[in-house]
Amino acid sequence: DSTSRWAEAMREMSGRLEEMPGEEGYPAYLSSRIAEFYERAGEVICLGKDERRGSLSIIGAVSPPGGDLSDPVVQATLRIVKVFWGLEDKLAFRRHFPAINWLRSYSLYITNIEDFISSQISPEFTSLRREAMRILQREAELEEIVRLVGQDSLSSQEKILLETAKSIREDFLHQNAFDAQDTYTSFKKQYRMMKLILFYNEKCFELLKSGFNEKILLNLSVRAEIARSKFIDENKLEQFDLLEEKIKQEINALLSTRAKEETANA
Repeated sequence: DSTSRWAEAMREMSGRLEEMPGEEGYPAYLSSRIAEFYERAGEVICLGKDERRGSLSIIGAVSPPGGDLSDPVVQATLRIVKVFWGLEDKLAFRRHFPAINWLRSYSLYITNIEDFISSQISPEFTSLRREAMRILQREAELEEIVRLVGQDSLSSQEKILLETAKSIREDFLHQNAFDAQDTYTSFKKQYRMMKLILFYNEKCFELLKSGFNEKILLNLSVRAEIARSKFIDENKLEQFDLLEEKIKQEINALLSTRAKEETANA
């Protein structure tokens, strides 16, 4: 990987020149040299009379020993770059691709593209993304509780949340590079997928307040169709409207069945 090898070469050369070492033997000027490297990225004017403009992007790869993100090279890089993809071997071993940790990774360009996303995709996109991240972060907290005392200790709302987080991970974030539909997903389809998952989650929480058991809500047949929505053709996004309507129909069927039972017992 480029950045790590370059940093190791810097450490070797600094040692041979008998320079004052910094943290873990790296030269004291490690951060400034890495900054100089990444500052080459940006807008460029091409050579020639037409003054064509282009952009130069730099994607650095840093692989610290044992995946230790406190490594000086990693920390120096993170202080400079505004986008970080945290690849994780555990996800790769679980066959979750792309194996990018959704909690460690980040982008500081979100605010720069919000206006574009709102106008070209949907004004809801940013709020849906924020809600999905909140659910994934809450899932990480609940997993600690589940490991200690078991899932039976969770409330119905927390069990629903865990299932929604699982759907976000497996149905939204996970992609199959060997499938023609799932290997690439447009922003519009991403929006419809995310909206569908969170719409189902919202309706489940509403029914929980009405006294329904979470097992009934998690066994609705439409859940399987939500999981398969990633395979919907990019040119047939109207099928998401049909799925939302089916969620409403199954929920209305539950409410109707309960109303009949209450009438019969009255």
